[in-house]
Amino acid sequence: MANNMRTLLFCFLAIFALGTAAVPHGPSRVIPRSTLTNSTMCTNPAPNSCSFYPYCLEGRYHCGSEGYPIGYGLHYCNAFTAAKSQLSPEGQAWVTKTMLCLQRALVPYATGQKSTSCDGLREYAFGTHPDCYVNSGVCSLSFSDWKVIVDTVSFTELFSSWEALKATMQTAGGCTEFYTWLIQNKVVGVVEDTGEAIEDAGEAAWDWVTSWF
Repeated sequence: MANNMRTLLFCFLAIFALGTAAVPHGPSRVIPRSTLTNSTMCTNPAPNSCSFYPYCLEGRYHCGSEGYPIGYGLHYCNAFTAAKSQLSPEGQAWVTKTMLCLQRALVPYATGQKSTSCDGLREYAFGTHPDCYVNSGVCSLSFSDWKVIVDTVSFTELFSSWEALKATMQTAGGCTEFYTWLIQNKVVGVVEDTGEAIEDAGEAAWDWVTSWF
């Protein structure tokens, strides 16, 4: 009888051990890249979140610390998030809309619908900045919000082509005051048809800016 009980106990413990070993533990589970980059986080980025850049873009392209996903996308997303408290309610709403716009524009590359190199990703991503900034309402913000924005981001890094930014503002309309403010605060320079930069950003700058609206 005792031997039978020991045999039954041994079998029970063996079955329990096998069952436990078959269940994967959360921390050690490996998630395939295709599963991660096709998750909701990547197909429909959440507002006020920067997770899209490291998990969806960097998880697929592995561009490193200097690449667009980490060196620019995540860096400036975190910078805007940290600066949000310094902005007006309108400025905070602009940050939310702009961050979401920039991430949504990259969804096809994060999910594999489109593919490119790290350099190609960077070029495409930078090309989305003018539309996202302007169409999210940057031109209608206050002077104090503009100052926080230009103190937070490097315009020379984020806008590789001033012509693209200018063309976007022309299309959107209502950006004369913002563009003039950028000139007066030496964030950008005015370039005439001859290609010479105008140092003085006073009345000449205003006349020049308003002429293309």
